[in-house]
Amino acid sequence: MNPTRRALRLTMTAAIHARFAHRVDGLVHSHPWSIEATVEGPADAAKVMPADDLESILHQAVEPWRGRYLTDEDLGPWKGYLPLVWDTEPTVEEIARRLWDHLVVEVPHGLVSLAVVESTEFDRSRTVRLTLDRGPRPGGSTGF
Repeated sequence: MNPTRRALRLTMTAAIHARFAHRVDGLVHSHPWSIEATVEGPADAAKVMPADDLESILHQAVEPWRGRYLTDEDLGPWKGYLPLVWDTEPTVEEIARRLWDHLVVEVPHGLVSLAVVESTEFDRSRTVRLTLDRGPRPGGSTGF
């Protein structure tokens, strides 16, 4: 076996698309979203996890948000969306943290990264990504 294979990890990323709204800085607005989760395992694993299973878990996580707008203050219906009140402002960062908390229960081994891509129908998007901290590395740096 190639000696570098011992340092390798096999990863698999699954992504879904959803549409829901959120209220940030007092403005309610909707987006198409992409939610990506990455799991990892040993390099010689036949599969880290079935992709269909991870996609199903992602769909279940965002299903309560479909047709809703995430908010920290109930403003009543907005453009057909009903409010789903959170105890904090539903920024993209907070959405990522809540999804992570859900996924880590459903995928107790191997979850290493979650990305929430907030996009527009036009020419831009932004991604907020949570990654598992790998701890100190040689040379004193942290992360991957």
